[in-house]
Amino acid sequence: MRWLVLVGVVLVGLAPSSAVAVTMVTVTVRTTPQLAGVPFAFDGQTAVTGPDGAVRFTGAHDFAGHRLAVDDHGLASEGRQFTFSRWAGQRDPDQAFRRTVQGLPLRRDYTVTAAFTARFRVTVRCVDQEGRAVPRGRVPYVTVRSDTGHTQRLPVGQSVWLDGLLPVYRKSVLTSRKVGYALLSADAYGTNTVDAGRQRFRPASHQEVVFTTPFHDLTVSARDAVFGSSAGRAARVTLPDGSVREVTFGAGRQATLRDLPHGQYEVEVTGGQGLRAVQQVRLSRTQSMQLRVVSRADLALAAGTVGVLAAGLLLVGRWMRRRRGGEHG
Repeated sequence: MRWLVLVGVVLVGLAPSSAVAVTMVTVTVRTTPQLAGVPFAFDGQTAVTGPDGAVRFTGAHDFAGHRLAVDDHGLASEGRQFTFSRWAGQRDPDQAFRRTVQGLPLRRDYTVTAAFTARFRVTVRCVDQEGRAVPRGRVPYVTVRSDTGHTQRLPVGQSVWLDGLLPVYRKSVLTSRKVGYALLSADAYGTNTVDAGRQRFRPASHQEVVFTTPFHDLTVSARDAVFGSSAGRAARVTLPDGSVREVTFGAGRQATLRDLPHGQYEVEVTGGQGLRAVQQVRLSRTQSMQLRVVSRADLALAAGTVGVLAAGLLLVGRWMRRRRGGEHG
């Protein structure tokens, strides 16, 4: 009888009990940058991130391997596009850049981070130093360089997509950083109108970028080299790209060429009654220049002066010869 009672106690101890607690494990998936509405699937169970940029999957503790996947199709908003880049906290480093990872455990709570590259739609405009819009035909493109070392040519006045946020993995922590860009060149008429690297922007902060591209005026006049009177009828200026502008002298006997970028120019005065007057000028600000023209009258005066001097020398020479002849006689 005692033996039967002992067997009964053992059997009761081995019987299953509904009171045994089941351990639940939560896997938290967060996004960087913080994004709402991103779909993730854990073993086929799909959920999207909330306003905090995170989603949570809970299951019973086990020793099996589990599957996590991200769907980054259609992750775009007004002026922004997001593309999956990599994971952190997914255990297997070989799967860091796959959209689907396998073999995730459910033995304790932990967090997996999904990082995204963000691109922003950016439009570039150019203004001069007075804030006036520069026509696109004058500066059609600008060249920029990102702080990642990538150089890119951007059309002025048209929208382009630029990387604005990139993932950074440092000391086992995955975060995002803003990408910066520097203006390298804004060419007009064959010369760069800006100082490279001085104007910067970040697409994540500014989707409309305004660059200052200075332009200057050059006023040209000409004077007779000897008499000082006005000379010439027009200024003919060769630009750095080899193109030529010609402006007729107006009031004040001068011509003004407007909206020139800084650079090296060749200036010629034309239409006068003299020799061709050409001068090189390095334009870096609005300025005036005056060319000295040798006219035909100047040449005639010079020729006459030379003739008089020659005749005088000839007469002096004759007089000296006669004097020496008289002394010998």
